[in-house]
Amino acid sequence: MSDLLLTNKALLQTNVDALKEGVELISVLEPGQYTKGFKPAFQSTIGAHFRHVIEHYRCFFKQMSEGVFCYDERDREQILECEADYAIESINKIINQFADVLDIAFEQTYTLKDEQSPNPVETNLQRELLFMQSHTIHHYAMIAAMTRSFGNQPQEDFGVAITTRTHQKCGESTSANTETTALESKRAEA
Repeated sequence: MSDLLLTNKALLQTNVDALKEGVELISVLEPGQYTKGFKPAFQSTIGAHFRHVIEHYRCFFKQMSEGVFCYDERDREQILECEADYAIESINKIINQFADVLDIAFEQTYTLKDEQSPNPVETNLQRELLFMQSHTIHHYAMIAAMTRSFGNQPQEDFGVAITTRTHQKCGESTSANTETTALESKRAEA
């Protein structure tokens, strides 16, 4: 398998993994926590953040076939903010859509536009998948803070960027190696 194909598969999988983490978190919330407000700290709810994430993924899949991405033109569905079970069902449908992304989709050039820029720009599927994953984790970080305010503990790395997770793991193994080396030095001195 080529490096590019491995990269493409990894980009798809990181998005799927992030969405599965979301389903897992929604599943452990107590009734009412999905829709509880957090003013003044947050102007929204956990449900509002999941709605926003779901709508971006729906937009991604709808517009991928059109060749033009404009996340400002996504359909809004308020029920996603209120119905946790419907949000889970919607996320699972999105997860299933990733299995249908064909390798040829990665070879195409796409256009990205938004309401702030006067001119569209060229993009590709890899860039859009990186954006989607990063955007999702950004919202998960806020969801994690809201969840903790209830006294719940999401997964330790829920809402933590992949690069941060990698850095933390490297730091842990560097720290462990440093401690092991210090112990070995003390033993050698004794």
